[in-house]
Amino acid sequence: MDTAALPDGYFDSLAVTVPCCSAQTDLNALDYVWAAGFARYSLVTRDPECELPLPPASVQALEDLLGTDLRQVIARY
Repeated sequence: MDTAALPDGYFDSLAVTVPCCSAQTDLNALDYVWAAGFARYSLVTRDPECELPLPPASVQALEDLLGTDLRQVIARY
C-alpha cells in the first residue's frame, strides 16, 4: 500500500509486485481473507505452542500494557 500510494494518499496505479512470490497483480485482485488489516506495527509470536487466536484475557493484558486497542489478524506464511 505504501509503495502504491501517492503523497496525497490517493492511488495512481494499483499495480504491485507481491512479496510472497514476486508475481505482478493489483490491489483489487488480492484475496483479503478475513480478518485482514493494515497496521503500523505487528506483534508476532513464534511459539508453536501458543494458542491462536489469543484468549480475550491475553489480548486485554497486551492492550493494557500498550495502552491501545488491538485487533488479532492471524497471518499464515
